[in-house]
Amino acid sequence: MVKLTNLELIQVNYENDNKKAVLVFLDEERGEIREVTFNKQIFEDGKFIDSDEKAEKVESWCTEIFGVPFNSLGTAVGVRKDVYAYDTFNSLFQVQQVTKFEDDMVGQILQAEVKEVIVDNIGIKIRFEFEGNIYESKMGYSDYIEAQKKWYVNPNKKAKQFAKFEEKFGVPVEKKDDLIGETVMVEVKKAMGKFIFPEIKPFPKKKAKK
Repeated sequence: MVKLTNLELIQVNYENDNKKAVLVFLDEERGEIREVTFNKQIFEDGKFIDSDEKAEKVESWCTEIFGVPFNSLGTAVGVRKDVYAYDTFNSLFQVQQVTKFEDDMVGQILQAEVKEVIVDNIGIKIRFEFEGNIYESKMGYSDYIEAQKKWYVNPNKKAKQFAKFEEKFGVPVEKKDDLIGETVMVEVKKAMGKFIFPEIKPFPKKKAKK
């Protein structure tokens, strides 16, 4: 990652029915442009879908960073901001990148450290570090309704995942941050012949005292 300081916003383009804004910044020193994307949709199962949570987050970014709503980003042309340039994208703030395991890791059992636990409208996301990279294990409890192109929380599934989380780690979801810094065992699995995912193993049960 390279931090590019004081770049001027020279253009804003809206795409995908105004659900995505591409902010074009000029790097005069290098003679380059840097595009920053604000997308109200999330990428799941190979496609972009609507997300109320992501839309709210993007609106808050626009207000906090530029002082205008998403649909008025064009009025911010001329403003100068620092841009963080990564290998495949650019951002207006530092981003913790989530890495995916490759085929050659399937079947491996790894030891890793928990770095973050996120609970949102899609599920519980446990991020851990292995060999300097951040990976993510998911415990989902929402269903995607194709007709409406939106995710909806399934209360029964959510209750089961919350109970499973507590059974697996010995703490309720409300105390999820107690996991940060803990060492976990992770198995890299493959489903339906193509989806590679990490599964965190339950903590060992404490033996009852006799």
